[in-house]
Amino acid sequence: MTIQSIQSSEVRFPYMYFVVSFMAIKYLFEQYINLRQMKFNAIRELPDVIEKLGITPKSFKRQQKLNYDKLAFEMYTKSIRTALDVIIIVCHVMPFVWEKSANFFNLDSQSEFQRGLAYIFLESVRQKLIEVPNNFYNSYVIEQRYGLSQMSFSLQFSDLVVESGIMCILVPLFLYGYLYVVETGGEYFFLYVQIFVLIFAIAQSLIYPNYIQPLFNKFEELNDGLLKFSIKELTKRLKFSVYQIYVMDGSKRSDHSNAYLFGLINKRIVLYDTLLKKLNDKEILAVVAHEIGHWRWQHPYINLMLYCLKILFTFYLFGLFRNSDQIFLSFGFSDKSIFIGSTLFFAVFEPMNQLFHLLELMVSRSHEYQADQFACQLGYGQELFSALIKSFSQDSSNLLVDPWYQWYYNSHPTLFERLDYIKKKI
Repeated sequence: MTIQSIQSSEVRFPYMYFVVSFMAIKYLFEQYINLRQMKFNAIRELPDVIEKLGITPKSFKRQQKLNYDKLAFEMYTKSIRTALDVIIIVCHVMPFVWEKSANFFNLDSQSEFQRGLAYIFLESVRQKLIEVPNNFYNSYVIEQRYGLSQMSFSLQFSDLVVESGIMCILVPLFLYGYLYVVETGGEYFFLYVQIFVLIFAIAQSLIYPNYIQPLFNKFEELNDGLLKFSIKELTKRLKFSVYQIYVMDGSKRSDHSNAYLFGLINKRIVLYDTLLKKLNDKEILAVVAHEIGHWRWQHPYINLMLYCLKILFTFYLFGLFRNSDQIFLSFGFSDKSIFIGSTLFFAVFEPMNQLFHLLELMVSRSHEYQADQFACQLGYGQELFSALIKSFSQDSSNLLVDPWYQWYYNSHPTLFERLDYIKKKI
């Protein structure tokens, strides 16, 4: 995995300015959408349609203020991040870091793997210097102001250390494998990259819930009782094999509640402890039925298939660009390598990637409707209806959502979209 020098020549297409222009357009468009949503979050008078759900004026105002503050802070941090990214690209900070990393870390200047790791390390440090203070303010100032965040400073620091340790193991493995596959794959390298990424994704889906997530959260088997008996009876009736049912201590970080299933062979159900506190047994059973619905509709496999198609298409296009000197010269590089070529290509490819993301959001929202339909067909429509109202209310989720904001950002339908859908299926 060697690095090749390229001779300076006239740049025929301004790739760098294309990327910067798209970043500016995307930033302005997203801020416009955020401003539209802020108008909804600024509403303080309780609408009749929400009052009918049993949500009090006090609870509604609290949610509105929380979401307004979080969105305002997000808009501020987005401005800082975008400005820094533009400066880094326009001022050719990327080629400067790439060139100096070998001497700074005393690396083999011809080793793409070593220099790539150094580049990723420096970029990660830069991102953490922005991300950590932002997360700290969001957790300790905004969410604690409204009684949502339960995270202590020691827990946040512990998470950062564990996360960094895991990345120190996974990133070198992935980077070396990726560089090797692209370099030795020949003309049809994109097919081998597809296989490599698929294997890595499957391995991650097996390793993360079993070995990595327990480093962050405590998992205990659900106590024997009516709820556990009812869940097991539901899975037996559906002939849906479940290995174990766990309770996760999500409350040590946040007041948010959730439930999910994991496992390709031995499937496990995970319930947040906050979910057990907020919902009654029948409502929890409805949530479990919804999650089983995702598997009955084969949603995890559909998502994996779409992801594979995206990877295949992306790296096929990358094959058309990777041998071109122009894209390197446009960003100020004098060396050509697979690592830098991939980094620059994904920057140029961002408009297409954004379209893929919007498509993925549309598919995700349709999957939620299908899972709701499955729960309703099992007779849990009314319980799912009330569970959604409690969850949205107590989790302080957006109750009023701008249509553009919903289309651009949200992977789930709005509360009222889901309630209207469930009403039709009950």
